[in-house]
Amino acid sequence: MDSIDALFDQYDRGRMTRRSLMQALAMLALPAKALAAEPAADAAPIVRGLGVNHVGLLVSDIERSYAFYHRLFGVKKGWPAKNNGSGVHLDFPTGYISVDSGTKSVITHFSISVEHIDQNSSKQLADKINQELPDAKAKAAFQANDGVSTVNLVDPDGFHVQISPIRGR
Repeated sequence: MDSIDALFDQYDRGRMTRRSLMQALAMLALPAKALAAEPAADAAPIVRGLGVNHVGLLVSDIERSYAFYHRLFGVKKGWPAKNNGSGVHLDFPTGYISVDSGTKSVITHFSISVEHIDQNSSKQLADKINQELPDAKAKAAFQANDGVSTVNLVDPDGFHVQISPIRGR
């Protein structure tokens, strides 16, 4: 967690762009073996990721975080972050930050966009991931607060990863 804190410190001080922060966070989620290994030339990915869709944060004060990100980036308040109506999505033109209250400030998950996913394909994708990467414990889910289907899983280091449709909000 110290590396993540250091990344956010660099970002907060203006020494790192948002894009660099997202790339660094994604790199932390990859195991060292994956970074060092040459990918197999003919191995197709299980699903083609298109980019970072959003990042989920727990924050101590939602309004303070909104004011900060609004002033910094001009984000607008979006829909509730949780099915129970708590939290809020802070909207960018592409992507968003999902913030909710927590006693400790942490990154709860990150989401990768894919071209299309619905309730049927999310179940099929979760099954395929579990066949090829059984430790990922992939599960299909329906997000009632924004009406999209997702697949939720964990990487080898315990980071929570969500796969979401690129056009889903």
